Amino acid sequence: GGDEGVKVVGYIQPQYEYQFLGDDVSPMHGLKSNNGFYFNRARIGVVGDIPYDFSYYVMAELSPTLGGPYLLDAFISYKRWSPYLIVSAGQFKSPFGLELTTPCQSLHTVNRSMVVSELASPFRDLGIMFLGSTGELFGKKDLIAYRFAITNGTGLNVMDNNKYKDFTGRLIVTPIEGISLCASYKYGKQKPVSDTMDPDSRQRWGVDISVNKKNFLFQAEYIDGMDKGSSVVGGG
Repeated sequence: GGDEGVKVVGYIQPQYEYQFLGDDVSPMHGLKSNNGFYFNRARIGVVGDIPYDFSYYVMAELSPTLGGPYLLDAFISYKRWSPYLIVSAGQFKSPFGLELTTPCQSLHTVNRSMVVSELASPFRDLGIMFLGSTGELFGKKDLIAYRFAITNGTGLNVMDNNKYKDFTGRLIVTPIEGISLCASYKYGKQKPVSDTMDPDSRQRWGVDISVNKKNFLFQAEYIDGMDKGSSVVGGG
């Protein structure tokens, strides 16, 4: 589309997978391998602006591999004070960590790492987010950027089932162009398995660095997590 009106956007990731199953996986059929084509991601959506200070972003996931079709993202943003403050409300990706906040089409690996999949979930949630940067202040473009979100904590397309909320924040400092130092933090409570128990809690923090200079890229990320309550009863 052009500069005005609705723009259609999308992303597809067809994939082929070959699995080495071994003798003990499917002895009834004697399978030692399995293979197939599928879509890891197949997304289509619309974005646009509403005069004079609003924008919207809606994206659907159609891949049956991921359980589609379903609504992936859907949020509206108020940009009157951009770049210093933008307010977004709806369903969006959690602003936690480097790899999670990297769009899927910009990843350097086929899938996100296991530590991100295990500790940064839920990837998407419903809530409100405040984000922005220092813009041209301090003589450097976007010297400091921030994200802060208040969400249900129940995950993608799931209505809240308790009175608690998750709080997620991310701070990005770019002292030199191409070098970013970042820190993220998330804390929230969830409904326990029994009303007689205290609420479960989930705490995550992480730090990461990205260096992208003269065709050289270096990235590193560390994430730490702690869960308390009924979700870890019995170990895990």
